[in-house]
Amino acid sequence: MKDNEYVRLGGILLAITAAVALLLGVFNNMTADIIAATNAQKQLDAMQAVMPSASSFQEIEAEPADEDGDIDAVFDAYDDGGAHVGWCFRMTPRGYGGEITMMVGVDRELAITGVDIVSHSETPGLGANADNDEWLSQFSGKTAGLTVVKSSADGNRIEAVTSATITSNAVTGAVDEAIAFASALLEKEGE
Repeated sequence: MKDNEYVRLGGILLAITAAVALLLGVFNNMTADIIAATNAQKQLDAMQAVMPSASSFQEIEAEPADEDGDIDAVFDAYDDGGAHVGWCFRMTPRGYGGEITMMVGVDRELAITGVDIVSHSETPGLGANADNDEWLSQFSGKTAGLTVVKSSADGNRIEAVTSATITSNAVTGAVDEAIAFASALLEKEGE
């Protein structure tokens, strides 16, 4: 091959790459608003699932006590009459397969009102079972000091997902962190 042919092939490759990049940019621009709206609705649905007594939510500025914690965002939850009924916490603990995005509801008595796993990359058939409504329901009504056990969940003990202790500990630790943060918010209100 001659040098001219290399330049010609390089130019063709550059033109194809530029055209593909331009198309990707156009499609990304066209779908960005749709994706943002879908994500906002997904977040609202998760908040309503974990705090069923609330009808509106407002994100608040709150600095977590631990910068390495799992809390991404905190939302005040209000009922139809405008009364503050608790908080929703968007959290991302690290499970076995990566980050677990979840929503945790905590009422003003510092009890869990619900836990919803929004997305995860846990092992199918094992850690992915943490997304099971039956397993998540054991958090409802629990208070601080949660521990994971392999069987006989009672009190503030949570029965681990079978063969998924890392995932179970990640979710349970995040829920416990949400309760502790809600407690700090309550104390701040009392000052």
